[in-house]
Amino acid sequence: MPTSEFSPDALRALVRAGAWIDRPTDVKAAVHLLTFTELPDRPGFAELVEVVQIPEYDDGQDIQVAVIRDWAAMLALPAVGQLSDDDRRLLALAGSLASGQPVDLAANVAVSSHGHALRIIEAMVIATGYYGKYDITPTERLTTRSAKA
Repeated sequence: MPTSEFSPDALRALVRAGAWIDRPTDVKAAVHLLTFTELPDRPGFAELVEVVQIPEYDDGQDIQVAVIRDWAAMLALPAVGQLSDDDRRLLALAGSLASGQPVDLAANVAVSSHGHALRIIEAMVIATGYYGKYDITPTERLTTRSAKA
């Protein structure tokens, strides 16, 4: 099935699955950021995703996953320019994690929404290899501030 026949949510799930199968932690973190953005909903994204079958994985069953082969091309999609500033910042960080190319951290972690900030924090935990060892939970102060906003 061509990737264009998958829904954006199905592609997100397949890309997440692909990242967690024998991928470095920086790619896992990059996918964590990418799948929070609206880019998978936009034209051109599906064409940069390759869906593959992994035969007899783990329990002997075939599984279907997806991988992004060209992060630079993904970041160059015209649709990226139509995303929110926060989504573009997450994608810049994701591209850096996946490719090793540096980006301005001060400019790209300066997001305006709690959801985007949380995603960045989670991605850094994933990138360091400490996922599963820490729970990231909002404090009462954050909850109170969010309720007032």
